[in-house]
Amino acid sequence: MSRSRSIFISYRRRHSIDITGRIYDRLVAHFGEESIFKDVDAIPSGVNYRHHLEQAVSHCPVLLAIIDPHWLGITDDQGRPRLANPADWVRIEIETALQRDRLVIPILVGEAKLPSEADLPESLKALAYRQSAKVRCDPDFHRDVDRLIHRIEEVFSSLAAGGAAQLPASASLIDELAAALAIANKPPQTAPMRVGRRRWLRLMGLGIMSGGAVLAVRQRVPALQDFAIEDIATSLPDLSTLPTRLKSSLEDIEAIAPAPDLAEPDPAPEDEARLYTYESVTLDEYGKELAQGRFTTPAYGELPLAGPDGPVPLSLVSILGGQFVLGAPDTELGHDPAQPPQTVAKVESFWLGAYPITQAQWRTVAMLAAVNRPLDPSPAHFTGDSLPVEQVSWHEAVEFCDRLNRWIELNPASFNIRRFRLPTETEWEYACRAKTTTPFHTGQTLTTELANYDGTQPYRQEPIGQRRGATTPVGSFGKANDFGIYDMHGNVLEWCVPGEGLTVRSDWRVVRGGSWQSQPRDCRSAYRAGFKRDTRSNQIGFRVVAEGV
Repeated sequence: MSRSRSIFISYRRRHSIDITGRIYDRLVAHFGEESIFKDVDAIPSGVNYRHHLEQAVSHCPVLLAIIDPHWLGITDDQGRPRLANPADWVRIEIETALQRDRLVIPILVGEAKLPSEADLPESLKALAYRQSAKVRCDPDFHRDVDRLIHRIEEVFSSLAAGGAAQLPASASLIDELAAALAIANKPPQTAPMRVGRRRWLRLMGLGIMSGGAVLAVRQRVPALQDFAIEDIATSLPDLSTLPTRLKSSLEDIEAIAPAPDLAEPDPAPEDEARLYTYESVTLDEYGKELAQGRFTTPAYGELPLAGPDGPVPLSLVSILGGQFVLGAPDTELGHDPAQPPQTVAKVESFWLGAYPITQAQWRTVAMLAAVNRPLDPSPAHFTGDSLPVEQVSWHEAVEFCDRLNRWIELNPASFNIRRFRLPTETEWEYACRAKTTTPFHTGQTLTTELANYDGTQPYRQEPIGQRRGATTPVGSFGKANDFGIYDMHGNVLEWCVPGEGLTVRSDWRVVRGGSWQSQPRDCRSAYRAGFKRDTRSNQIGFRVVAEGV
C-alpha cells in the first residue's frame, strides 16, 4: 500500500456492503487497488486484529467512514450498541484515525444523517464535527463520488507539496529541525529588531526591502505537529547533512536579522511612534494553527479626524503594488463557475484602511459639509462607535470619500494623501490575500475565533463555530493578515468598484468579503456578489483607499 496515497474504508457489512462495494470499485479505478484498504478479511490469520487495524489506519492519510441510516443503532447479540463496545472493529478504525489526526470523512449513504456528539462514545465525539460527504444512489452516484475523489486528491496534493502548511517543495523535516535548533541556540534578544523610517526608506531604495507593508520584523512560529513513528521514518533525510544545514540556517538568520548598524543611531522617538505592529495566523483545514507571524512596519499612518467628542483617527496601511492571481481556481470549495476565470492582475501601490469604516468615523465625516448628497450620521442597525458602519448605500460611501477629499484639501495629511475613494475589486482582493493563494488569508479555512461569520456550517474540517447574529468591533479578533489589514473575512461586506476585466451591470455594484451572517464559503478572498447601488443593508459597509501624491 502506498502510504502517501492510501485510503481506509470503514463500514458495516450488514447494511452498507453494496454501496460500499461500488464506492470501492470507483476508488480502485482511480487510485489503484494497492491504495485502498476495505475489508477485515484482509487481516492475516492469527494476528492481533486490533493491532493490525490500528497499523493499517495509521498508514492511511484518509479514512472514509461509511454511515448508513442504521449505523448508530446496530446492536450485538445481547442487544447492546456495537459502538459502545471498545473492541468493535468499526469503533477501533475510526478511533485510531481520529487519534492520529487523519482526515476522516463521514460518507452519508441512504439518507443517513451525521451523528450528533451526544450520540457517540467519548472517543468518537470528534466525528460529529468532521465535514461529511453524501453518496447517493443513481442517478447521482457517480457525480457524488467524483466530488469525493476530487476532495481526496486535494489532500494528497497537499501532502505531496509539503502538507497543509504549504511549505516550499524543497522544505523537509530536517530543514525545520535545523532552523529550530539554530534559533534555539541563538542568544535571546531583549527586544525585537527595530527599523526606523529613515533606515527603512534607505533599505527600500537599495532594493533590500520592498515598500508598502514591508516587514521590519517577521517571526513565524510553526505549530507543533504529531508524527507517528512510521511517518518520521519515511520523511527523515540523511542525518549526516545536519551540520551543513545548521550552518546554512544560521547564515540565513544572520542575513534576516543583522547586527545593529553602529554607524546609524537608534530610531528617533517620532520614528518609534510611527511603527505599526500586528500579528497574523495560518490554519490548516482542521482549523489548527500552523504558524503565527508578528510584524512591525513604518508603512502606516493615521488621518486625524476631529470628531465632536474628540479625535477620531482613521488608520491606513501602505500596500506595495505588484502582480497576483485574481479569482479562485475551479477546484476551490465554493467556487462559482459563473464568476470570471482566474487571471494575472497588476496593482499599483496604495494606502488602505486597516479596518472597515466605523460608526464614529462615519458620524464625524457625515457632519462635514455635503458635496453631492446628505448623509445620515447614524444609519447603522447595530449601534456602537467601534462597530463598522452599515446600512449605507454605495452612493453614500462615495459621498463619504468626497467629503474626506474636501477636508484633505483644507487639512493636508502629514503622509501626503491626495484623495480618498472606494477600492477596486482588484485592489481589495490583492490586499485581502496578502500574497496568499489559499481560500482565505488565514490558509485553508477560517474559524469564528478569528472572524465574525456564520460558523455553524464548517468550510473544511474545522470545528463547528458560532453565529453571533450581529457585527463586532473592528479589529476585535486581534489578528490581521500579513499586510496588517483586519476584518477582510466577515463582519460586513464591503462596497467596491469593478476592477479591470471584472464587470457588473451599470446600476449594480460589487461587494466583497462576507458578513456576520455569511457562510464561510461566502467569506473567501475570491468571493464577489452584486447589489444595486442604492441598497442599504445591515450586512454592507466599506473601507477606503487613499492615493498618495
